[in-house]
Amino acid sequence: MTAPLYLITGAGGGTGGVSRQVIEILRGPGHRVRALVHHDDSRADPLRELGAEVVVGDLTVPGDVVNALNGVDRMFFSMGVSPSYLLATAVICDAALEYGGLDVLVNMSQMTVSQMTLTSVGESDQHRLHYLAEHVLNWSGLPVVHVRPTAFLDNPIFTLFAVP
Repeated sequence: MTAPLYLITGAGGGTGGVSRQVIEILRGPGHRVRALVHHDDSRADPLRELGAEVVVGDLTVPGDVVNALNGVDRMFFSMGVSPSYLLATAVICDAALEYGGLDVLVNMSQMTVSQMTLTSVGESDQHRLHYLAEHVLNWSGLPVVHVRPTAFLDNPIFTLFAVP
């Protein structure tokens, strides 16, 4: 039996550095990881050094997503702030349903989403996009887990005052 293949999106970005940390955690014990980056630049080099297979693509381009999902069993979806967030979510769902076979899709969302309703999503465009994206993922029927972090504690100010 082949070990599961993980697709990690947002791997070259800086959304709290979460995608990179997920790759580090998965590669530690030797899991197979494919890292999707938007641009093959210097940010992709450390991912290769970790042993991840780096693929270049745009989450809003169906062909790119289908290629990235080829053979993937588990996916971590994270994307930086963008007006295209909802489109990317829909493309991922469509590609995963048509070509996928995912055991699980883990979605990096936002804490505030759990406190929202359709009529109370006026906090920011990004909050609204995350709220709607969660609905799209849920409606898709894919096996989805939503992660809703409160804050990223990798900021030096937080670690300065952290108590071990």
